Amino acid sequence: MVKQYLSPSAVPQPLLHRWYAWCHLVPPQTAALNLNYRYLPTMRSYLRSPQVHASALANPARYGGPFLSPYGGTSEDVEELLTRTERDAVGLLRLAEDVRAAQALIAEQADGRPMESLYPQVPEGLRGLVELVYDTADRPRLRFFEALAYRAAEAWRAGQSVCLLPRPDMDQPFTFGSPVLARPDRVDLPVPFDDPRLDDLYAAARVPADPVELAERLLGTDPDQGAADAFAALFTDRAPAPAAPVADGTVRMRYFGHATVLLQTPSASVLLDPLPHYAGDGHDHFTFADLPERLDAVVLSHLHCDHVSVEALLQLRHRVDTVVVPRAGGGSLEDPSPKLLLESLGFRSVVELGELDSTAVGENAKVTMLPFLGEHGDLDIRAKAVPLVEIGGRRVLFATDAVDTEPEVYRRVRETTGPVDTVFIGLECVGAPMSWLYGPLLERPTKREHDKARRLKGCDADMAERLVRRFGASEVYMYALGLEPWVRHLTGSSYDPDSEQIRQTGLLERRCRESGIAAELLYVKAERTWPARP
Repeated sequence: MVKQYLSPSAVPQPLLHRWYAWCHLVPPQTAALNLNYRYLPTMRSYLRSPQVHASALANPARYGGPFLSPYGGTSEDVEELLTRTERDAVGLLRLAEDVRAAQALIAEQADGRPMESLYPQVPEGLRGLVELVYDTADRPRLRFFEALAYRAAEAWRAGQSVCLLPRPDMDQPFTFGSPVLARPDRVDLPVPFDDPRLDDLYAAARVPADPVELAERLLGTDPDQGAADAFAALFTDRAPAPAAPVADGTVRMRYFGHATVLLQTPSASVLLDPLPHYAGDGHDHFTFADLPERLDAVVLSHLHCDHVSVEALLQLRHRVDTVVVPRAGGGSLEDPSPKLLLESLGFRSVVELGELDSTAVGENAKVTMLPFLGEHGDLDIRAKAVPLVEIGGRRVLFATDAVDTEPEVYRRVRETTGPVDTVFIGLECVGAPMSWLYGPLLERPTKREHDKARRLKGCDADMAERLVRRFGASEVYMYALGLEPWVRHLTGSSYDPDSEQIRQTGLLERRCRESGIAAELLYVKAERTWPARP
């Protein structure tokens, strides 16, 4: 028996019916709507006019749009996937149709009178999973019993799998628009996301394991020889270097890229918004090999695909003590519960915090979730928060993509929390139209001009400066702009030096420095050490 390490360049991508599984493809109700009203129409559009999609994607400005690239496959492969999805995902597709039918039912018949008589007319697949409610303006809507929906849609897990790629692909198309089709160099593991066998696979990146034994457990006792060979090629004899320790009396910050930041002392570690980071992509950045053996906490800010990565979370599951998430509003389509999502991924300890709630993590750290304004197209989404992490006596605010649209909110928050030392803030001040992310979940299409105006955008320099000054920070780091090339397929964004986001970042940096506030745009890799305080 020869034991080896999982290669640091191996890329395990979670899939749902061969589409990259971002966070809205985990809750069954949002997965159903995305599958039926995003991915199936995209495949049908592609098959009608492959050349239109190819022409659109030839223009770099259209990257991130609703265009399909077969990603190493052919039109025939896409047609086969469409046929297979319509057959194998029939339960999810029916769930999506039932949601639309129930929405139409209450839109037509709920006129302010009691809705008890409408329950027998709710489609069979939704019976017992929804409550019919009015808001305070007498508008009817569905409220999901989300925990029951996960249990009722158990068969939906059959569409989950993990596809192992031998190395990062900088040319991977945007994940909303392109499936990950089967290919000889890709190893498909037919296991659901919560399967504990995945922990053994991911642990092999640090502790050597027998690839043959792992292959038998994950692929079966008589796997296809090509798959078995491709699986074996994902392992190496080279042991990973141990993660560098943190010096006594210090707090260390490590920037991994985009919104992934590690705060660490010798006795506590907190990782924020982890995205996947692999060796072998041609860039000198931190990878998960640079994380400590155990993480006291992973903190997630909001359910957008560039902040909550199923791919990264599954790899970290076996080494995380607690995941801290914001509390959702409870039952709306657009606001799924992060806690239930994480539990469905197999996490055992998930702490859900409301606004201004706190929890202790590790020996000397605390996380407080602060209100998060903006960046969600004015939808009533509660599962979003600005994490304030206190560690080693330092106070670090992760404003991520929050927007200071109502200054009174953060004035009141500042009165409650007091000042902070450091602010991390994103200046994605342009953003995508609201429907780019939430389109499949909308009950009816939004007017085009409204959709384009209600953008998923963060602060500009004026708002960011106001927020930094309000919290009394002595330093600010600008991040989460999607600049790193290895996250492009997750963010759908790319900038040139003249883009408005980069201009606003430079403006904030200049203004802060003129005022004696240290300011820096983070890119690819950064490490800073601060003296700890009592």
